[in-house]
Order: sequence, then structure tokens, then C-alpha cells
Amino acid sequence: MEAPRRKFIHFLVSAAVSGTFFGLLKSGNAKALPRPPAALIEDDFLSSCAKCYRCIDACPANALRPASILEGIANFGTPVLDPSRCIFCMECVRACPTGAIAKVPKEEVDIGVAVIDKDICLAWQKKKRCKDCYRVCEAKAIKMEKSRYPVVIADRCNGCGACVRRCPTQPLSVKVVYEDAKRYPAPQARVAMRPEDRLGPYEFEQDDYATWFGKRLKKIAQNHGLAGKEDAEQ
Repeated sequence: MEAPRRKFIHFLVSAAVSGTFFGLLKSGNAKALPRPPAALIEDDFLSSCAKCYRCIDACPANALRPASILEGIANFGTPVLDPSRCIFCMECVRACPTGAIAKVPKEEVDIGVAVIDKDICLAWQKKKRCKDCYRVCEAKAIKMEKSRYPVVIADRCNGCGACVRRCPTQPLSVKVVYEDAKRYPAPQARVAMRPEDRLGPYEFEQDDYATWFGKRLKKIAQNHGLAGKEDAEQ
């Protein structure tokens, strides 16, 4: 009886592992994830992204993270955006070496739309005549209904998150929802085998490949507790 029982348990474990594995393969092609600003349409993005982490390392707001294995094998290691943290600095756009992120001006980028929680908002709760989100919105995507209540004009909002960062409430009354983000087809125009760059000119240069690669190795070592004391302090 013991041998058949062991075989049955082995069968169940194998089935579970196989199901998880093939499920990951399937979800890898289907699961849509929030991508960096100006990312190519998903198929082009996945075929172009080298999973090099350069955009993730360049982000000063920690708005990008690598996708986990649970988000699909095809997605594993690709950059995933937290829209609520993005500050539209365009450093990830500059950093991408493969063209998986189109090098377009900030004015063309759209990563989502702001949503106001009326149950928390000071103005909607009539606790204060707060207009912080309205005042900070450069896109003029927020209007004041009856001169008191902030309302998002979805067609104008590009998800820049300025209103989120200015919101005074805790928890925040405003969040950016990654919805109908603007994605780009793979660029046709290339200059010296590089994707067309309409973002520049740049005020300062980013790290060259060798410098960035050295920093990435140090970061990996730190994350695994392998860095020396001097490296950890840098």
C-alpha cells in the first residue's frame, strides 16, 4: 500500500508543478502590466526589451521594478511601472538602449488618468476648501465644480501624478490609474542603427555602459549581502 500511495502523492505534486509552469507560460503572453512612459505596444515591447534593468536603475523615484516570475515567464525581468510614483522625469526613456521605450517628448506621454476619492477628499467632504490638485495640474485636467469640488477631466489627464504628490490627505485622495496608456509602435526611423531620438537635447549625460554595469553589479552584491563595507557605504 505504501508504494502506490507514494506514487499517487508524486503524481499530485507533479501535476501541480506542471500546472503552475504551463500557467506561467500562458499568462506570460496574456497578462498586461503597467509599463514605463512611452513604452512600445506590448508585443513590440516584449520583443525589444533586453531586461537589462537600465531603466529601473535610472528611475530616481523608484517607480519601476522588475516583473516577478509569478507575472508570467514572458514578463519576467521586464520593467513594471507604479504610476502613482512616476514623476515624468523621462530618465527611463533616456536610459533604454534597445528602443523598447520610444524616445519621445514628455508632452506626448500618457500613462493613465487621475482618480479622486470623494470619500477622502477634503473639498468633497466639506472639511476644507482645498484646491491643491487643481493648482498644481499643468495639463489643466482638473476643474473646480461649483468653485469647490475638484473633478478630473479624463481626456486631458496624462497621469503625470503631480496632483498625487501635492494631495495633503493620508491616505491620499488622488491616485493614478494605469488606463488606456499611450503606447507606441516599433519605430521605423533609425539614426546610425539607433532608434530615432526626439527627447533630447539633454542637460546632462547619464552613466556610460561600463559605469552603469559596475553600479548594477554592486547593487546585486548588496541585495545578496555580498558587498564589502566600503561598497555598502557608497
